[in-house]
Parts: sequence; C-alpha cells; structure tokens
Amino acid sequence: MADALDTLLNKTLPNFLGQEISNLRTEARFQAQEERDQKKYLQEWNRNETRYQDKIRTEREERNEERDRIIISRGSEMDLDKRNEYYGHLDKSGRMKSVFGYDLLEGEMSRSRSDMDRSSTLMQGIDIYNLDDFEYNQIQNMYKSGNFEKAYEELTKALDRKVDPKNYPEINLSAKSIASRIDTNAKALVDPLNLLDAKQEDAIRGEIGSLQSELSTLLAPLSRLKVPGIGGGKVLSTDYGLFQINDTTFDKHSQSFFGKPTKRLNPEENIRFASWIVKNQPRTIGGVKSGWNNWSVFFGKDKKTGEELYKKNLNKSDAYYMAGGLSESNLRLIEREFGNDAPIAKAVMFSESSGKHSSINQNLAGGKSKTGSLKDITEFKPFEGEWNQVAIDYMANELGVSKEELKKDHGAYISSNFLQKYSDRPNLSSKRAKEKLISFTKELKNTLPSESVDFTVPSGKHQGKKLNKSIVADLLKSKRQDDWQSEMRKGKIIYGMTAGAKYEWLDTFAQELGFDSAEELNSKEGAMAMKDYYSGKRSQTGQIDFEQPFTITR
Repeated sequence: MADALDTLLNKTLPNFLGQEISNLRTEARFQAQEERDQKKYLQEWNRNETRYQDKIRTEREERNEERDRIIISRGSEMDLDKRNEYYGHLDKSGRMKSVFGYDLLEGEMSRSRSDMDRSSTLMQGIDIYNLDDFEYNQIQNMYKSGNFEKAYEELTKALDRKVDPKNYPEINLSAKSIASRIDTNAKALVDPLNLLDAKQEDAIRGEIGSLQSELSTLLAPLSRLKVPGIGGGKVLSTDYGLFQINDTTFDKHSQSFFGKPTKRLNPEENIRFASWIVKNQPRTIGGVKSGWNNWSVFFGKDKKTGEELYKKNLNKSDAYYMAGGLSESNLRLIEREFGNDAPIAKAVMFSESSGKHSSINQNLAGGKSKTGSLKDITEFKPFEGEWNQVAIDYMANELGVSKEELKKDHGAYISSNFLQKYSDRPNLSSKRAKEKLISFTKELKNTLPSESVDFTVPSGKHQGKKLNKSIVADLLKSKRQDDWQSEMRKGKIIYGMTAGAKYEWLDTFAQELGFDSAEELNSKEGAMAMKDYYSGKRSQTGQIDFEQPFTITR
C-alpha cells in the first residue's frame, strides 16, 4: 500500500498534474496564436478595405472630375456671350460634382469674362478698316466665338486688299504694325487671375484708343466709296434696323454711345437709340416740335384717309408686331424705353420696318429708294402668300412707287410677263425665283422714264419757276387779296375747281415736304426744305396731275 500510495503521490499525480498544466499552457499558446492570427487577419482586412474604399472614392472622384470637365467644355463651343451665360448657370445650379470642377469652372468664368472684354474692345475699332458686309460679319463672328488669332489673320488680309503692299508698302506696313500693337494690348487685358489693377487697365485701354485713332487717320484717305443705288442714283443716306435710323443724321451719335455706326446696331441698341432720338432730337414740322418728327410715317398722311401713316399700325396685338420677326423681349424693351409713348413707338417701328431688324433702305438722289430686305424672300415658297408680299414691296421700292401705284400702272404687265411665265413651274427653287424676280424688276425699270421732274409753279407770273421763300411769300400775299375772294364768290372754275382752289396746290406741295400748310413754307425750316428738295436731298414730288385736282404724284 505504501509503495502504491507513494507512487500515486510522488509519481503518478505529479505526472498527471504536469501534463494537465502542459496541456493548459499549450491551449493558452494556441489561443494566443489564434488571437494573434485573428488580429493580423483583421488588420490586413481593414487595410485591404481601406485601400478598396480609397480606390472606389478615387475612381468616383475621377469620374466626377471627368464629368465636370465635359460639362464645362461644352461652353467652349459657344459664342462668348452665350458661354458666359452658360458658365453662370452652371455655377448657380450646383451641378458640379467635384472640387476640381468648381475650381475649373471658376477659372473658365474668369477667362470668359476677360475674353468678352477683349472681344468688345477689338470690335469697337473694327469699323476703322472700312470692311464690306461679308468681311465684317466674318471677323465679327470670329471675335464673338473667341477666335482672336483667326480674326487678326483675316484683318491683315483685309488690309492687303485695301492697301496694296506693292503700291503702298509703307502705309501697309505701318497699318499692320499698329494693328499688331492693338491686338497685343487687347490680349494684355485678358486677366483671369486679376493681376491688373485699375490704373494698369486704364493705361492699356488708353493705349488701345490712341492706336485706333492713329490707324483711323492712316486709313481715312483710302476709305471705300458708297455703292451707287438703283438706276445709277447716288446714295444720299441709308436707314437701318427696326426704327430705320438714318446713318447720315445719327452716325456720330451712334459712334459716341455704342462705339459703332448705326448699321452695326443690334435690335436692342436700335430700340434704345430710337428712344434717345425721340427724347433728345426734336424736329419742327408743320409748326409742331417733336422727336417723333424724325420719322416720316409719323407726320406723313395717307392721301385717301388723311390719317397719319403710322396710325394704321397703332394699338395692335403682340402677334401683329411680331409677324415680321420681332421678338417678345424686343416688345417689352420698347415698352420700358418709351413708357407712355410705347403704343406710338410700336406703330412707328412697324410702319418703318414691319418688325424686321434686317430691314435696310437706301435714300437715293431723285427721291427714290432701295430696300435691302429681298434676301428674306428665300425663306418663303415662291409665288405664295408672304413671298408675293415681299416681291411686291421689292418691285415698288425699286421703281420708287407705292404698292397701289405698282398694281394700278404695272399690274397687267407683271401678270402677263412674270406671274404667268414663272408661277406654274413646279420645281422652281426659292433661289431661282429670287433671281427671276430681280431680273424682271430690272426689265420693268427700263420701261420707265429715267428723268425726274422738279415741280414748278403751274400758273401766274411765276409760272415755270422753282419755288423758294420769296415766291411763296408773294403767292401767299396774292392768295389773301380781295380779287381772290371775289373770284371765289363768283364761282369761277379754274383747273376744274372753284377759283379759290387755284392756290391749294401750294398747300399740297407743303404737305409733301412735311408741313401742314403753305404758310409754313414761309419759314426758315420751309425755305431749307424747298432748297433740299431741288438739290436732291429730299424726295422729288414730281408734277401736279390736274386730272386729279391738287394731288401731287410722285
């Protein structure tokens, strides 16, 4: 027993306990290793997850940046004014998805504003070059799109066409040198980082102004002559735009206000300029002083109704005024600019241009005129509706007669030699129809007398003489004499009318010149109007047709 107990206590039990302790230690080491492995795994998983999320976030940011870049880049295809508007909309809309996009947008907005400033500065000096319409529109579009290098290239080509480098090498070289310096200074105004202070910017603009003045002086002797009008008539002046503003009268004001001549004004500028004319350039006609007297449709009267010409277009609907292409925003601008006079303004505008900003009218010596609206005729189907109206207007303007006179005097000829000849051709294109119209109108003009006849006194001691202030005064004196009253009481017939009517032709003549009565011809303004009439500056009225008493026919 003793040996067995001793063995148990001293050998078996310690061995057992030692093994258990060893097992526990092994288990502890295993658990510790397992914990270490688990921790290591979790650490690695977290690192991998972080790298994955970083990759996802980076890819998302890259996609957002690329998206923002694409959206912003669309603006580069637009004209500068639309581009600036587009960028402003992007900024306010919150469509940018990345910080990069907002930074890029801010930079492009700043550059766009600078480019617009550069474009405006260069456009203000473009008329110095005396470009024709094609050249002007071509270079203007380049400036508007921000293609400054191409615009400068075309300007140098235009200089070579206008100042032959072979015949005028020094002038050509000097002009190109000045043009280059203008372009360089304009480029210096592009300041997207706002590095220029106000003093520096003013200095650059001052330099540009001086260079433009220098170039204008250099090129002035080489300016293009005005193109002759119809029938070889000399172009005295030209009316442009919605309100048909006259270049000879108002170009100096247009240059002062807008930095460009009347013919370059856009519709909004044309409206604002017309408002200024009404308010600041009054004109006395018929004893009435008004800014509206700058438009003949305001004081001119319909021969049948006696009503002022503009009134037939007074108080019409928006759709009526917009029929010619006038925009709703233009109508609202007229209302703001003219205030209570807006109804008159709309009527005068429509009477002058039919709501077409592209409307052009050349005032020719001899009292005729030539419009530039025929180009719009290709928009309509030949020999239908609006095409016919444009065609009638064109022929009437080319012949210097009213539409009524055209139909009355030439309707049969037009019908047999033009309408019947071409209207039934099914495959006649708009372009070809326009060519046939121009050709026929030239043919029709050749059938008319080429000379205009100045009106002279039809009877009495001054018979056959041109009217002037002294003759008018003498005629008015005779008109008031007792023998005139005696003749009128007797009912004596003169020229198909009573005796008193023998002086009514004088009132009619006065009305043709824009006055209400003959008495107003006996004024400073009346004397000038008669002088202008006989010199060709004012429309020729022609002769009195005594078959239609006291009506002066053009």
